[in-house]
Amino acid sequence: MTTEKQYMFEGAPGAIVKIAGVEYSYFGGTSYYELHKNDQVLNAAAEAQKKYGITTSSSRSSFGTNQLLLDLEKEASDFFGTEDSVYLPSGFLTDMAALNIFTKENRFDAIFIDEFSHYSNHYAATLSRKPVYKFSHLNFEELEKKITFTSHKKPLVISDGVFPLNGKIAPAANYKKIVERIDGLLWIDDAHGIGVIGKNGRGTYEHFDLNSENIYYGGTFSKAFGGFGGIIPGKKEFITAIKNGELLNGATPAPSSAIAASLTGIKVFKSNSELREKLFSNTKHLKTSLSKIGIIVDNSPIPIVAFTLNDKANMLRIKNKLMSNNILIQYLNYIGSHSEGTLRIVVFSTHTFEQIDNLIFHLNKII
Repeated sequence: MTTEKQYMFEGAPGAIVKIAGVEYSYFGGTSYYELHKNDQVLNAAAEAQKKYGITTSSSRSSFGTNQLLLDLEKEASDFFGTEDSVYLPSGFLTDMAALNIFTKENRFDAIFIDEFSHYSNHYAATLSRKPVYKFSHLNFEELEKKITFTSHKKPLVISDGVFPLNGKIAPAANYKKIVERIDGLLWIDDAHGIGVIGKNGRGTYEHFDLNSENIYYGGTFSKAFGGFGGIIPGKKEFITAIKNGELLNGATPAPSSAIAASLTGIKVFKSNSELREKLFSNTKHLKTSLSKIGIIVDNSPIPIVAFTLNDKANMLRIKNKLMSNNILIQYLNYIGSHSEGTLRIVVFSTHTFEQIDNLIFHLNKII
């Protein structure tokens, strides 16, 4: 991800941020519920760091596991309704951890990946040293044709569940039909789906009812849950293989404060259903308001919208003009963006309608 200029917040991310002493309405990032600065989350992080120190200074194969880490994995398993789960020091590592096991167990002979999948997915695919085929964004018909016209017998399909730039939801139900028909595998990186979609906020897997022996997924605590680190829920055998793999046994677990924040964040999320209700309300208000000023976006529940208006110079003008009115949106060059870049707006559960209306008012004047 590249930006024209970087700005430093003088505090935690949220609907209101401060830069150089000036307050702005912030419509970027991924702190969907502002749990990153929730008092319960912060207190748990501080207490854990005081009790356990910064890290265990040892890998999980030795003395790197403590009760806090086990509690987090148990809480995650309960939340996702799976036999077990494994916590990783970074969400970026979930794709590599899963594909490492698939590779070692010889469970696929080629990868078919959505062209706009996250960098971590592409990186993990490259590390597998298997043939990699890209298919057009969200195009399950093209995916099926590419699988059919290759000689590979054990395909692994890779996709984000929710794409971070444009907020599109992958047609995972269609992918499920494809992989089940040919006994292939589907891996979903659901960093932006978990905590947002699905009846209970379990993400894309729950949203499409993807219960299948052919489907695996992972996510992160650093978005909706206000913590840090990756999570892979699943069957005991698969999770045990990851826990015994090189990636975890060759690395120190995440800081104690991050583990405690993640554990508390998921608990706060589970006990406050109004967080999602407010997020969905704000998302609907934003998207309806954008359509009224001629910016057409989908009506999905994902709190992310992205659009391109003419060229880079014009979009930077829009972004900078909004900033002069104390409103921050993002201009990005990211995987999946237009060649000229993309404007991206994100709403949180903590934004007020007044903030959203103010954004729309100034955006309408500027464009």
